[in-house]
Amino acid sequence: MEPLRVALIGAGGIAQAHLEAYQKVPEATVVAVVDIVEERARRTAERWNIPKWFTDYRQALKENEVEAVDICTPHNVHAPPALEALKSGRSVLVEKPMTARLADAVQMVRLARQKNLTLFCGIASRWSPYVQQVKAFLQEKPLGDLYYAEMVVHRRRGIPGPTFTRKDTAGGGAVLDIGVYAVDTLLFYLGFPKPLTCTATIGGYLGTNPEAVVKNGWFWNTEQFEVEDFGVAFLQFEGGISATVKITWAAHIDSMGQSFLLGTKGGLCLSHPPVWYHDYGGYMVQTTLPPIESHDTFAEEIRHFVRAVRTGEPPPVQPEEALMVQSILEAIYQSAQKRRQVVVKWPIPI
Repeated sequence: MEPLRVALIGAGGIAQAHLEAYQKVPEATVVAVVDIVEERARRTAERWNIPKWFTDYRQALKENEVEAVDICTPHNVHAPPALEALKSGRSVLVEKPMTARLADAVQMVRLARQKNLTLFCGIASRWSPYVQQVKAFLQEKPLGDLYYAEMVVHRRRGIPGPTFTRKDTAGGGAVLDIGVYAVDTLLFYLGFPKPLTCTATIGGYLGTNPEAVVKNGWFWNTEQFEVEDFGVAFLQFEGGISATVKITWAAHIDSMGQSFLLGTKGGLCLSHPPVWYHDYGGYMVQTTLPPIESHDTFAEEIRHFVRAVRTGEPPPVQPEEALMVQSILEAIYQSAQKRRQVVVKWPIPI
């Protein structure tokens, strides 16, 4: 079978990670790259030996050889090229989060369904060996009935570049950028129960402070910081399950705690490797799960995308799952803005 011919849209930092991964996936080949900055598009094409480059994604979609697109644009610019690609009959791999706005994500899912095309949101944490290990471990219900979880994504100082910190390009800050990992992993472990309510707070506490840009941290422009660098949310789900999600790009602490799951028969500390806390023979005991080898999560993502396009099978991150993640992310922003608990918009009519 011929490799899937892909046009990559957006040639920034995450695109380079995707392009490196394509070198490990012979089932796909990048035949065109698009970026609004002409020099970046040309330079990326030269670096990765890509035959064609464009500054407008509409030009790439006129190329008959393009079968699918991989979208690596800033968060707030995911929807327009995705919708145009789907309208033209191309399947879409879109880097996380699916979009910056739930309404745009709903449009994308509806159109993909109408056209019977693959729409795959690339949430790379799904392919983490430890995430896969924990999911497999939970299948036998060693924790009994899950009732509470905490998910933490933390950087002491890790605020990314300007497209992530401007509202016009990012649409949101840390919650959209890395909070998507926490929310998706949480839902994946819990089996995607229906979300009910969200109570959240967010804020930009260090992002605008020049003194926070230190030598042993990441560098960013504090004058262009317009989003949040911190967020905490308390979520309630059907079935009596609740969870806390903690997110920060920058904080004056080495950790905001360890992610964990609690159940009626045991608990699981989501460290590397995970540790299972349970009772045995009249004693409280703990068992460390075996360490496992890492792999390129982006390459795994691309392999799954190609398989879904070629076979017509649902992608591992199904559009409805990405929509549920998006609905919770949007609820976090709404709750923070309204300073009260909000109802999570789910199910979404699609």
